[in-house]
Amino acid sequence: MAHLHYLGVLLFIGICAVGVTLGFKIRVPGFWKTFLFTDIAILVIYLAWDIWAISKRNWYFDHNQILSGLLINKVPLEEILFFIIVPLTTIVTYKALLKLTGWESKRP
Repeated sequence: MAHLHYLGVLLFIGICAVGVTLGFKIRVPGFWKTFLFTDIAILVIYLAWDIWAISKRNWYFDHNQILSGLLINKVPLEEILFFIIVPLTTIVTYKALLKLTGWESKRP
């Protein structure tokens, strides 16, 4: 079961994001286009960094805690999902805080 640790953390983060989205009634379609463009930039930058760091042996992934599939130059699926799920969760949390504080209605 150790090979599911990283995926389990991502699943927990994703479930929290869905809960916040439903709980605060956040309009998801309203930010998808912006999110996708931004996240593609994040993926390119950080995956390039991961690939570089792995090639220099400054970074590695514990093969006992990830799924066996390595996708891009020894980068596991979980790492790619991390750069999608965590930024999405951050945006959802930000939008929830705007609603919670009432700042969303004060924005121009």
